[in-house]
Amino acid sequence: MSLRVKVQEWIDKGFTPASNPLCSKRLVIKNLNQILSLLEDDSPYIAKERIKFLINDIQSDKLKAGEL
Repeated sequence: MSLRVKVQEWIDKGFTPASNPLCSKRLVIKNLNQILSLLEDDSPYIAKERIKFLINDIQSDKLKAGEL
């Protein structure tokens, strides 16, 4: 069984593949460096909120590869 047939079976069973599963490494690293800086400056609450924003941005495709 080929991969194409297997993926088509998943789609037929209701699996919805992501439109673009990639995100920008540069943007993720930029965000993580900001969070690290907050943690080093003893701002754990703000760092926690930034982590939530980062997760939300990744889930809503705001960090797509090729975005500025």
